[in-house]
Parts: sequence; C-alpha cells; structure tokens
Amino acid sequence: MEVTRGVAGGFARKIRSTISQLDRTMWFFLIFGFAYLFTFLIIPILSVLIYAFIPPVGGEWWSNFETILRGHLRPESPTLTYVNLNPLDKDPIKIVEPLKLMILKGVDYGSLINSLLVSAIVTLVATVLGAIVAFALARYDFKGKMLLRILAMVPLFVTPFVNSYVIRLLWGEGGPISQLVKYFTGYTLRVEGLAGVIISQIMTFYPIVYLNAYASFLNVDPSTEEQAENLGAKGLKLFLNVTLPLALPGIVAGSIIVFIFSLEDLAAPIVFNYKNLISYQIYDGIINARGAIYPEKAALGLILLFISLTGFIAIRNYVGMRSYAMISRGGRWQKREHKLGVLGSIAVYLGIFPLVLFTAFPQIGVVLMSFNILQPYVKIEAGQVQGLVLQMPSSINDLTIYMSKALTDPNILNYLKNTFIYASISVVLAVFIAISVGYSVSRLKIKWLSNLLDSLATAPLAIPGLVVALGYYIVFSFIGELNPGILGFLHPANPGFQAWIVFIIAFSVRRLPYVVRSVFAGFQQVHENLEEAAMNLGASRIKVVFGVIFPFIIGYVLSGALLGFIYMSTEVSTSITFGGINENQAPLTYYMRQYYSGGAGIGVQVTAAMGTILILLQLVAVLIVVYVFKQRYAFIGA
Repeated sequence: MEVTRGVAGGFARKIRSTISQLDRTMWFFLIFGFAYLFTFLIIPILSVLIYAFIPPVGGEWWSNFETILRGHLRPESPTLTYVNLNPLDKDPIKIVEPLKLMILKGVDYGSLINSLLVSAIVTLVATVLGAIVAFALARYDFKGKMLLRILAMVPLFVTPFVNSYVIRLLWGEGGPISQLVKYFTGYTLRVEGLAGVIISQIMTFYPIVYLNAYASFLNVDPSTEEQAENLGAKGLKLFLNVTLPLALPGIVAGSIIVFIFSLEDLAAPIVFNYKNLISYQIYDGIINARGAIYPEKAALGLILLFISLTGFIAIRNYVGMRSYAMISRGGRWQKREHKLGVLGSIAVYLGIFPLVLFTAFPQIGVVLMSFNILQPYVKIEAGQVQGLVLQMPSSINDLTIYMSKALTDPNILNYLKNTFIYASISVVLAVFIAISVGYSVSRLKIKWLSNLLDSLATAPLAIPGLVVALGYYIVFSFIGELNPGILGFLHPANPGFQAWIVFIIAFSVRRLPYVVRSVFAGFQQVHENLEEAAMNLGASRIKVVFGVIFPFIIGYVLSGALLGFIYMSTEVSTSITFGGINENQAPLTYYMRQYYSGGAGIGVQVTAAMGTILILLQLVAVLIVVYVFKQRYAFIGA
C-alpha cells in the first residue's frame, strides 16, 4: 500500500509539473515551432508524396514508380533513362589512339543507378581520406601541422560552380594531372562525365568526414587506449581494435552527410555537363516545368528522399548524432600526440600534405582566378584543350579587373543585395524558431513531444534541397490556382510570380538545423533552477526566457545566426531552380550559375570574383564564431 501511494504520488507530481510547464509561453513556443515546420516542411514533402502517385493517362497509381524502377524490363519499349543494367558502352576508359588521349568517363547505368554508385564511391573514398587526415592531425605532432589543418578545411568554403570548374581544368587535358600521366604513359588524360562528378565531389566533401573524425579521435578516452597498450595492443592492432571503433560514430556521421550531399549535388553535374543523375533530372524537371511538374519527377524526388532519410535515420539511431553539424565544446582529456618516425614523416610530408594541398587548390584557384593570376585557356589543337596558366598581371588594373567588375556591376550588386535581404530576414525567422524549439526541447518533460519537435527541426539536414524545391513548386502552384485574381502572384507559372517569398521561406527552413543546434546548446548550459528562482520571484516565463536566460546564451544565438546567415547566402538548390522563374528577384548563387554557363555574357573569372566574395564572408563568419564567441567551428555544408 505504501509503495502504491508512493508511485501514485510521484505520478501526480509529474502531471502537476507537466501542466505547470505548459503555460501560455510554452504553448506559444510549441505551436509556433510545430506550425512553421509543418507548414513549410511537412506539407511540401507531403505534396511531393501525393503528386508522385498521380498516374499518367490510362496508368495505375504506381505507374510513375514502375517507370523509374522497372521501365527497363518492358519488352516493347524499355525505359533506360533511370535504370540501364546493360549499357552499350561498358568501358569506363576510352583511348583515342591518333590523339594519344585517354578519356576517363565512367559507365552510364541510368540516373538512378548512377546516383547510387556516385554517392557510394564518393562516400567510401571521402571517408577513408577524411579519416586518414584526421588521425594524422589528432595523434601526431609535426612541423606544419597547423598549416595542414587549415588546408584541410579550405574545401569547405562554398563557391558554387566555380570550384568544380577549377577541378575540371585540373583534370583536363591541359591540367597538371594530365601532364603527369603523359610523363609516365605517353597519353594525355581528360576526365569527364560521371568520373568528373565523382572526383569533384570527393575533393569537395571529404573535409566533412575529416572534421567529424578529428573531433571523434580527440574525444577517445586516452585511458582506454592506455589499458589496451598495457595488455599488449600496439600500432595497427591498437588502432583497428580500440581507437577506430571508439571514433566510428563520428566518422560514420560525417559519411552519411557526404552521402546525402553527394545525392543532391547539382554543381558538379552542371559543370561536367552530366545530366543522367537523379539530382539533375529533378532540376531539369523544375526549370522546364510549364505550369506543372511531371508527376514522374515527383516520384523521382520521393525516391531520392527515401534513400536520404533511410541513411540518415539509420545513423541517427546508431550514433545519436545530435552534435555532428554544430558548434560545440570538446577536448576533455590531454591529447595523445606522438612524434613522427621516419615512415610517418614520409607518409605525412610526401603523401598527406601534397594530397590535402591538391584538394584545397580549387578554392585557392578561385581566389587566384578572381585576381587574374590564374587564367583559364582553351586551345583548339587536335580537339579542344582546356587548362590553366599561372601568370602575374602586368598592372594593378589587370590584377583587380574581375573583382572591380564584381563589385561595381549593377546586376551583380542587385543579386548580392537580394541575397543579403533574403538571408537577413530568413535568419531572423530562424533565430525565433530556434529559440522556440530550443527552449521547448531543453525544458519540456514530455519526451515524445520534445523528441518529435527536435526531429522535425533537424530533419532539413536529411532532406535534399531539390525535394524541398519540388514541394514548394507544387504547393505554391496549388495556392495560386485557388484564387488566381488574389493569389496568382504565388503561382510559379505566372509572370508576376513573387519568388522572394519562396527564397525567404526556403532559406529559413533548410538552414534551420544549424541555428537550432547552437541555440539548443545554449539553453543546455543554463540550469533550470535559475529560471525557477526568477519565476518564484514573480517573473513570467516570457520575461525569464528573454530577460534572464537570453543574456547568458547570446553568444550561442549570435554564432548560430551568423553561421545560418552564411549557409543561407550560399544556398544553391532552391536558388537556381526558382531564380530562373523570376530572375530579378534571384539571389547571387543563381547569377553565378548564369555567369558560369555564359548566360550573362562573360566568362568564369567574374564568377570566381563572386566566389571570392563568398569565401571572404564565410572566413569572417568563422573567425568571429571561433575567436569572438569562443565556439568550435564544425563544418560548412553545401
């Protein structure tokens, strides 16, 4: 009887505590957070889901998926666009003997298989490369270590399209790799198509694994390794049996992000002009939509979403990856660092250093190209040969010609202004949502409700931007058709479509996780007793949140807002899809794509200048976060 009364009393206290938490402020935070995410994330995804099952004339509800997944099995008219298990050209390398040219191009198995193969290869290579670099930096002390750390992070600076262009030239016939291959084999090398996309993504995304793996290696408890050493485990045995398993959650967390980024990447496929990937197929479906998206493209988006979410949920359940894409504090133990031996020195200075320097070169090349120091060239001799030449400009005017153009061109300034306006409004929205979500999740005792809200706020990380863009196109088309006279400005097919609304909403939703994680970390740092004391003295919860807690977490809020602003400014998927619908309201990344493709009439050097401006913005943001707000910089995504 005593036990029963005790259990009942405890349950009653929990109920009273829960009810007391759900005051007007908490209700407002919960409703606002859920409503925003449900309206601008869940409904667009559901619209893609519903649209994907609209059958073609005379078809069944599954016809779109049947076309994608089993179209190649049709005996009469096989659809080989998505799956082609028997390609005509099965040789990934083509030799053009008269020209002494070796073309590395890959094999076309259809967009669905191609995307899976590209993502798998990119993830595998990026994981191995990132883990090796991370282990060397985390466990060894050597001269030039800080330089190597900086170089390893350089590829994370987002310069849409133009860094992939530099990679294309590096692996082109006139590039250094080709000259090296020619020296050993007598053949020049050109990388194109699927192979080019794979190489570009590996060079761009491997630092994501590196940063996660580096933090994981630092956080491995040294006493565990010391105990293993006392039991006789050393060298490779110690690494494989103790260090690697302990660091695996962080490494795998970075790997799954690379997998998702590779699946949704558009920059490399556009630069290498390779259209047979899921991401390009969806992008093509949106920009060529004439008032309505083909349901087959929606089905393709749903398959892309399914693949991404499957990987994300699996790894989230495995490692509890709440902090992998955020700024956080770490380093609880004295680091285990060793001096390099002879073999180690050879591996670092002749292997890792040149490799990391090479992967950093695209971003370095963007800066050099923007200052006219690195110049692309095209020669027509036995085919079109592209390459790069290093040449110092003869005057200051030559040095700054492209940067001056980027900073004075009224069109570029207009797109830059659009970007700042959209990102500024979006980040204000994101901060308010992050406070609502972060406070609710950190304080609410109803676990299923707080977990649901937390998952919704983190979900945009796992949802490809193209799927979000697809959903917005469908939803805004539906709204615009409800009342064309009043709501017609929301229909993407109408001439007066107001694209800025989509950009602000898309930026605030897609980059929300970065802001939420930072703000949530701040709330975790403030003990609940502090706000309970304030409330016992008569302060309302809203006054406690903004008058008592907020000053303590202002650093977290500002650093999250700053990083969120940078990610919003460099967003690509929504920008280049909706930017083409209303060019005057497009952000800078759309214009960079136009400049690169020649749509604006000038070459890539001005695009490189725009990329340099973005690099400077990101660099300033990272420095402020690290040195002013004393937060650890984790990574900058695409």
